[in-house]
Amino acid sequence: MILYLMRHGQTEWNVEGRVQGWNDTPVNPKGIDQARFAGEKLANEEIETVYASDLKRAKKTAEIVSAALDLPLHYTKRLREMDFGKATGVKKTDLPAKFPYIYAAFNDLNNLERYDIRYPEGESIGEVQQRFMKFVTKLLEDRRQKVLIVTHGMLVRIFAESCLKKTLRLENGSVLRVTFDEKSKKFKSAKVLF
Repeated sequence: MILYLMRHGQTEWNVEGRVQGWNDTPVNPKGIDQARFAGEKLANEEIETVYASDLKRAKKTAEIVSAALDLPLHYTKRLREMDFGKATGVKKTDLPAKFPYIYAAFNDLNNLERYDIRYPEGESIGEVQQRFMKFVTKLLEDRRQKVLIVTHGMLVRIFAESCLKKTLRLENGSVLRVTFDEKSKKFKSAKVLF
């Protein structure tokens, strides 16, 4: 199976550097253009179907891409961004001062506690990882071959760290192609397409 993990198009909160989480921010005009570009670039990948987060920014991005590819589109809460709780709306540059311990733990890959730590009233990295892997397991059981997933930056980052053992920050409108190896039962061969 090949997964194409796409981060939604740009929003005004991305421009402002704010934590979005489950806040339902829409894509801006540049985000619309990024989605159109992705639709053109993915035209020859032979993708079978598109799944997307049910948040506006991912939904609109996925609608544009799936229409360009003439593919069915399905929405699910399992592909939502991490719920950052009380950190939602905070500028990313202010996180170290407002939540010093949590921010430091989230960004320390050697800190095993980071999977259980959460911003107040938010989700932990471990919870996001579990809900996403349940979704991926279902795709594997359904024998899907090539699937586009339109989702969010932190979800892709958590997947890359846990399954690919690499740190990755995907830009808005970018796509990461990942291959699942049936023999080893592991994800491998990850490449940012654009």
